[in-house]
Amino acid sequence: LMRVGLLQLTVSDDPAANLPRTLALLREAAAGGAEFVLSPECTNALSSSRDHQRAIFHPEETDPTLAALCAEAKSLGLWLLVGSLGLKSDDPDGRLANRSLLVRPDGTVQARYDKIHMFDVNVSDTEVYRESAGYRPGDRAVLAETPFGRIGLTVCYDVRFAYLYR
Repeated sequence: LMRVGLLQLTVSDDPAANLPRTLALLREAAAGGAEFVLSPECTNALSSSRDHQRAIFHPEETDPTLAALCAEAKSLGLWLLVGSLGLKSDDPDGRLANRSLLVRPDGTVQARYDKIHMFDVNVSDTEVYRESAGYRPGDRAVLAETPFGRIGLTVCYDVRFAYLYR
């Protein structure tokens, strides 16, 4: 039997302020016996301002949240599925990536997945969401092998598209 930990977070628009709480919850899950821990979408920060997102997010290679989470996964010796991080991408039009990352117990990234299905919806005449205006959609499904089975990576709104899970 494997114990899994699910982190519940209410993040602000400040990754540096969110990280200590995320790390504390990760440690708590490990102390409770979790061998595989999952965090939610937008683990590093949530903001509706595209300008603010561009100011606070980093490329994957230099992202301080990811570096700290990888180091902590290694320290605790557990698998970590980061639900997603907002990251700068090399997209020519400046859109960001909403990326899920599977971290091995040695602290290395085993798999990465960029959210495919963007939340673009008109809720009403006055309430409109266009995730694709700020985020570049991914273009492939991702499966990762682990000692406890094959893991498929997806992010939030992807769940509405059953063919991705087939």
